[in-house]
Amino acid sequence: MKHQLLFGLLFATIASTAQVTSEGIPHSWKLAQKSSTKAVILPSPNLEQIKMEDRESHTDLRKSLRVGKEIEVTMNLFNSGTWKTFNNGDRIWSLHVKAEGAKFLRAIFDLYSLPKGAELYLFNNDRTDKIGPYTSKQNQDDGILGSWLINGDDLWLEYYEPSAVKGLGRLSIASFTYGYVNLNPEGDSIAKLNESAACNVDVLCNPNFGNTGSKDWATARDNYKNSVARILIPTSQGTFLCTGSMINNVAQDATPYFLTANHCLGNTTDGAGSSFNASAWSFGFQWFTKTPDCATFAATTGPQNPSRVLSGAQLRANNDDSDFALFLLSEIPPREWDIYYAGWNRSTIPATEQFGIHHPSGDIMKIARNDQTTTVSVIGFNGNPATQMWRIADWDYGVTEGGSSGSLLLNQNEQIVGQLAGGQAACNGTTDNNLFDVYGRFDVSWNSGFNSASRLRDWLDPSNTGATSLDGAFYKTLSTEAVSPDTFDIKIYPNPSNGRYTIESDLPVAYQVYNLNGQLILKGATGIAENQLDLTAVANGLYFVKFAVGDQMLTRKLVKQ
Repeated sequence: MKHQLLFGLLFATIASTAQVTSEGIPHSWKLAQKSSTKAVILPSPNLEQIKMEDRESHTDLRKSLRVGKEIEVTMNLFNSGTWKTFNNGDRIWSLHVKAEGAKFLRAIFDLYSLPKGAELYLFNNDRTDKIGPYTSKQNQDDGILGSWLINGDDLWLEYYEPSAVKGLGRLSIASFTYGYVNLNPEGDSIAKLNESAACNVDVLCNPNFGNTGSKDWATARDNYKNSVARILIPTSQGTFLCTGSMINNVAQDATPYFLTANHCLGNTTDGAGSSFNASAWSFGFQWFTKTPDCATFAATTGPQNPSRVLSGAQLRANNDDSDFALFLLSEIPPREWDIYYAGWNRSTIPATEQFGIHHPSGDIMKIARNDQTTTVSVIGFNGNPATQMWRIADWDYGVTEGGSSGSLLLNQNEQIVGQLAGGQAACNGTTDNNLFDVYGRFDVSWNSGFNSASRLRDWLDPSNTGATSLDGAFYKTLSTEAVSPDTFDIKIYPNPSNGRYTIESDLPVAYQVYNLNGQLILKGATGIAENQLDLTAVANGLYFVKFAVGDQMLTRKLVKQ
């Protein structure tokens, strides 16, 4: 019970476990007939003007990518769509919109408030793409929500309302995103799959192919592919794509912090903090394929879009000195996803080898590797004449593109040392063009601002321990949920402590204590009386103690502070 209370206090401002997947089935699909709701034709944006603006923006170094333009509407449950009521009192509201020529569509709600039991689905007309259900778990304090994208120019919204909550739901759509980007020359794919150029390398390819360095990146790749997300970002200038990653904090309490690039926010001042609204942002995790393409002209086959989506975030800190932005997600990633919270290092010493994971052009997850030491670069970027960066002279395997902005850069110790700002690196066939990329420096982000809204240290080291680095860890390791069910009666307290713990057990038990890397650091056994476990000689942090009585095992987490 104490674990559950602590978890609740830590995340009092965050919605309980809530996620949206593509696994649900819209209620109308179970009916014999399709809805006859007539499509509302949306006006098309001025694509020539948009493309001209995009060409002009490509002259700078930023690697965010605009992919859509907002079409403003005023549609809700009362003035649009049609209702169908069933004999049991349940009912379905359907809205069908069409935007000629769109590559994808998504909805931005200025009022999203669903009662428990109600469900919202979005899908295309031929039912080849869908997302949902969105439920009451996605309700946010300001009522704003941005959906994930749906392929095609024909979009259905379906709201199911059980009779027990009839009339309690509220949905109001402020705009639809008209997706206009399709970088795939081979055909009409609209899901972003295969939109990056040929020299990009799928994340499950051999990360050490042609490696001239000494680092084996396989473990880092296997961990960090569970950290990275593609971000959909609606702004007044249109919808943009960036990349980012979950990141660990010294308390190691699974607070869902998310790191990306500051320029992905648009024209935002440093230290914007709570004044910035990211309720309509969407984060798609763990989008990769088990049949990878490794820098060839062949097409990747795999899921058309991320199916594990979180909605909404709160900006905690941002600064253009190193082009970073730190968010707190509005939803806790579900335990079954087992998201990896990235480690980090704020050293000023350049990394000798580097590795990146990202979503170039919004495509399925890719990798990039550099086998040489980074250099320091101070350049004019995003309006700041002295942005402090790590410079990758050219990539040895893979590359980055527009949409990769905000993606992590790992050092040889598998810790984040920066996030992608931009550069000129791109593909030249199945190899890169030998040009550079730059990443905002984590060490600068740590201390550069004058307050908590403009630097990382207040959030990632909340107790001001002075930590200079931290390893990454999976959610199941960090969270305060029970590791295994109680199989015998045992207590260990106080927890957290300064390193001295008391063990109470009805039976003598053997124990082993491990650190986060799985290394055994202490072992012993108890008697029937109270016994002491002493960790005063080890560093502060999170540890596991495994108790054994016969063939019964029990694991507890210990926090030393």
